[in-house]
Amino acid sequence: MSTSNTDIRKHRERFHIGSFDSDLQGNAKLTSICNYFQEIAGHHADLIHQGIDDLKTNNLSWILSRLKIQIFDTAKWKDCIDIETWSVGTDGLFGNREFRIYNKTGDVIAQGSSAWLVFNTKTKRLIRPQEIVAKMPINSENPINGGSLSKIPTIKNATYIEDIHIHYSDIDFYQHVNNVKYVKWAIDSCLPEIKKGKTIKELEINYLHEAKLDQILELYNLTQDSTSQIIIKTKGTNIENCRTIIHWK
Repeated sequence: MSTSNTDIRKHRERFHIGSFDSDLQGNAKLTSICNYFQEIAGHHADLIHQGIDDLKTNNLSWILSRLKIQIFDTAKWKDCIDIETWSVGTDGLFGNREFRIYNKTGDVIAQGSSAWLVFNTKTKRLIRPQEIVAKMPINSENPINGGSLSKIPTIKNATYIEDIHIHYSDIDFYQHVNNVKYVKWAIDSCLPEIKKGKTIKELEINYLHEAKLDQILELYNLTQDSTSQIIIKTKGTNIENCRTIIHWK
């Protein structure tokens, strides 16, 4: 990974697709792309003094709530890609951030939009992000997806796939399941589509409720035509931890 920045409103880094970031077809895993997004978002927030450590002094934290990724062309094992990120301001309770991925020739091969909440770790309440985002440099170019993400509607008639036991390796330093784990589980529930050689054109996920160590989750999938809808619930409850929609090509 290397960095190259000419404008503090945007932050750009280079990532190398290693073997551990590649799937059985040699393509960059979408879970790895999500990890890259999370990493570069954190680096940019640190750069503009609104990162995790900065917010922690006031008992605050960024929490990813919604994410949408569109894939135009797939990066491969050994490729180098450049990822650029920037803030596009607020929408109600959400602070919005966007991403764009470039290949070695400078073509855009993917893009993403994300919506983040600000959480008070002491009171366990959400706070409005305007005061924090007001301190951040905003990029005013036309936002991806209109600059905001809608809530995924209720998913009905999905088929139970399996139980998921939450283990130590699933937990992040907030003491709950890392958001990329949900993406992994959602994709894993689509094994028939993967076996057909299909690739992901678009993934959208809403994070609805945290899950913690030693809990058991239930994974549900409804796939029709080229669309998979996935729900992850806390076992024995009506609590939905996340909703995901995947479009295949």
